[in-house]
Amino acid sequence: MGKLKNFEKPIGFRDLLPEMANQKREIENRLQTLFSRWGYQEMITPTLEYDQIVGKASAISDSKMFRLLDRQGNALVLRPDMTAPIARVVSSVLRNETLPIRISYHANVFRAQENEAGRFSEFYQSGIELIGERTPDADAEVLTLAIQSLRQVGIDSFRIIVGHVEYLNGILDEWIDEEEQKKVLKERLAKRDFVGYQRFVEENIGMELGRKTLLSILDLQGDFSVLAKARKITSSEKAEKALDELIQIYQLLQLYQVEEYVSFDLIFVPHLEYYTGMVFEATGEGLGFPVCSGGRYDSLLSLFNNPQYATGFALHLDRILDLATVNQESKEKVYIIYDLAHQDEALRYAVKLRETKGMVVETIRIDSKEDLQFIRSNNKTVERIYFLQEDIEE
Repeated sequence: MGKLKNFEKPIGFRDLLPEMANQKREIENRLQTLFSRWGYQEMITPTLEYDQIVGKASAISDSKMFRLLDRQGNALVLRPDMTAPIARVVSSVLRNETLPIRISYHANVFRAQENEAGRFSEFYQSGIELIGERTPDADAEVLTLAIQSLRQVGIDSFRIIVGHVEYLNGILDEWIDEEEQKKVLKERLAKRDFVGYQRFVEENIGMELGRKTLLSILDLQGDFSVLAKARKITSSEKAEKALDELIQIYQLLQLYQVEEYVSFDLIFVPHLEYYTGMVFEATGEGLGFPVCSGGRYDSLLSLFNNPQYATGFALHLDRILDLATVNQESKEKVYIIYDLAHQDEALRYAVKLRETKGMVVETIRIDSKEDLQFIRSNNKTVERIYFLQEDIEE
């Protein structure tokens, strides 16, 4: 490893300069206002967690976690997501709280990337978790709030793709016995490798009806009518139950008047393995990556000896920052420029403007005509107030 330069930072990490930092803060404030109206209370968890507890429960692969040791020799992990830390708190400090529990968060998470180019190892998320509610109403609430969140931060051109992990599981169980074959097919669907999926089915599935059925599910993408089409090709109780849940969720989305944003993809395989039911992803127009993802994960809290139903979503703020422009409230800005002789008067006036008029005020002390000329040469469209001796002011 060569000598690091003074300005270098670790690969995969970045600085947020004032303009983008202000955008991020504005987005988080808008989101928290929305979350609060739905009853979600903000939670803040430690950046470092015990690997044995949160690291083990997280759905993020071990190879993507940053690990270190504390002074007692315990393995720690930089939190790779927020769902596992919140599950830890809900299963301990909040264990006796009345259900359901609604939690929101805004946090940075850390994941090591195999190929760092263009991908961050530290990134920002805002999201919610709804703990202790099993009904389709909870899933519809989460979906609706995800849609409203994207609209709240100025993203209007997006689609929510909704699926259900148990529909695909039911179809695969119906025609395939070997778990390894099911795993291969899921991996290819997750990568959207439809050619590879088709080739594997044709080469490994002996029954003609099984091959036909497994190939036909590639067409199960589209509007609400896809659900009726999906029911015709299966007799799996698991798959039919998944479709019933999606129909109920869609009917609730119609009541919320957000169904126009939703389409279905019954071969959608999420990247995280802990999902157990409805899953979804939101993609902005012209983007090949999601700006929001989520779904139901009813098994995770069992890892903390607290079996509970749960559903939620995470907004990927790094991507949203690149996509959305949030207009912030403009405030009048003034510069108070003073010399030492007028220091008391100038600073008192600055305090008055900040406290009584809510202005943005910057103070600048100068000692010479050259300092004043330099300030005047800056092309800043703000009001300037001078407290100067006459000989400097000339």
